[in-house]
Formats: sequence, C-alpha cells, structure tokens
Amino acid sequence: MCLSLNSNIVICNPATREFRLLPQPPCHSWHTNYLGFAFDSRTNDYKVVRVATLRKIGCVDYRIHIYCMSADSWEELFLMALSHNFNGYHHHPCTSKDGVFYWLTSFVHPRDQIDALNTVEGSFKQRPLPVDIGFDSRTNLCLLNDSVALIVSLYGSRLGETQFDYERQGKTQFDVWLMDEYGVPECWTKKYTIGPILGIHRPFGFHPNNEVLMTGCDYGLIVSYNHSTGDIKVYKQLCNWPELIRCSTQVFQYSESLVSVKRRST
Repeated sequence: MCLSLNSNIVICNPATREFRLLPQPPCHSWHTNYLGFAFDSRTNDYKVVRVATLRKIGCVDYRIHIYCMSADSWEELFLMALSHNFNGYHHHPCTSKDGVFYWLTSFVHPRDQIDALNTVEGSFKQRPLPVDIGFDSRTNLCLLNDSVALIVSLYGSRLGETQFDYERQGKTQFDVWLMDEYGVPECWTKKYTIGPILGIHRPFGFHPNNEVLMTGCDYGLIVSYNHSTGDIKVYKQLCNWPELIRCSTQVFQYSESLVSVKRRST
C-alpha cells in the first residue's frame, strides 16, 4: 500500500508490518495533484507516480515524477504533452493497469480528458472521454474486471431535471464505459446503465462480485448495488466525517504479500 500526507509518502506492507518512508520527491513543496502506486510485472518493480503543480501568475507549472522501489529514487519526466489548460488543483489517486497510469484532468476548455502515462516506455498520451457524455456529468475512473472503467453520473438536462433537483432528492443515474486497449483512438465501449437510484450521492468503484460501491447521501455511508440482481446493500457506516462525501474515494483490491519493503542493508 502507498500512503501520503503532504509531501511525505510511505510504502507499507500490512501483512509484514514493514514500511518505507520514501525520499522527498523533486519539487516536494509543490502541490501533489495525482498520486498512483502499482506493481509493474514487466520490470518486476513497484512504482509510485506523482503529478505536482505550482501555480504562478497567469499559468500553472507541472511536473511528473516516478519512484522505483528497486532503485529507491525519483526520476523527473520532461514531457511537453501536458495541456496548458490544466486546471485541476486537488489530490486524486491514479488508476493503473499493466504499467500505465491513468488520471482524469480538469480543464477550463473544452472538457475533461484522461491522461495516460506509460512508465515502461516513458510515453505520455491524452485520451478524450466518450463523446456521448454531457458537460453536466460527473466522472470517476477505476478498474472493472482488469479493465479501465469510467463511471459517468448523469444530471441536468440529460435526465430532464436540474442537477440541483437530483442532488436534493438524492437520485443518481450513471453509465459505465470500458476503455479498450491502450493506444486505440476510438477507445470507449458503453457497458451498461444503472439507475436512477434514490439515496445515492455518487459511485466510486467496483466490488469483485458484480457490485458497484457508492457513497450515500448520509455522510460516511457506503452502499453497494448489484447490477445483475438489482439488490442494494448498506454497509456499516465507516466514519462520521462530512468530508467523505467530497473526497476522492477509490476502491482497491488487496491481497496479502510477503514482499519486503525494507531497504537493503549496504
């Protein structure tokens, strides 16, 4: 697991109770917008990806940093493809698959898109979102059955009611899109539509048993919806934090491992 607070980043293994405090990344005083952690089977290494920004008068400067656990060091990538319309200034997790890290980027114009960083090749690509989604929709990026999935929450004119009406009623409807192979221009396939469902604020990920996990309108409430059976399950309230409904919640599948994260003695 990878945990972070401000510029401090830790890799830990709950099974062995070991942890490693990572060296400070380059530009560690900059704001961390996106942070991703994954095992890269092609290089047999654990990697952390950090996207950091610094606001200046009239512009935003940004950097991408990659940490490799085997080398215990950071590398800064000088990639010119990042959009100059980049406007995101929040701390979000990245979604990773096969050594490629994906994150949603907020833009002033014309709309959001997905950035994809291949840590093996050192290449960077920008992917448009599905053309059928509206500008008044909310999006979440996650994994579904080992595929990159986009959850699009529908509001406003697409459903005949305003976004305020839907949020006030706690009514949510959303589409699930799957991304095809990395590098394919027309890369999205619509999987299915769920809802509208009452009492839901937004979805944020998938459970392995065909269940979609969502935050309820009550603070800290986690709800699952089985899109095969239509069953709804309410989980124990995780916390009383009002911030949970606004934070970037994400689902990860955890498997115990005996891999040591301690540094090798020299």
